Amino acid sequence: MIKEVTLPKISDNVDTGQVIDVLVDVGDTVDEEQSLIELETEKATFEVPSPIKGKISEIDIHKGDEIRTGQMIMKIDTEQEE
Repeated sequence: MIKEVTLPKISDNVDTGQVIDVLVDVGDTVDEEQSLIELETEKATFEVPSPIKGKISEIDIHKGDEIRTGQMIMKIDTEQEE
C-alpha cells in the first residue's frame, strides 16, 4: 500500500523550512524513524524521520525547496506482512 509522507508540525510559529538535503532515493528501503530529509528553519536544522517502514516510491521535493507543514514530501510503499 502506498502511503503519503507529509512534513510534520515543526514547532509553534514555524510553518516552513528549506530542504538542505534529501537523504534517500527512489527505490531505497527505509525503516521507521530513519531520516528522510534534512530541513532548515529560521531557528534550527533537523532531520525528518520516516513514520513507517517501506520502499520509497516517489519523492516530491528537492534540495533547496521551501516546504510547508502538511506538504507531501514523498510516498512510501509499505511492506505488507500477513
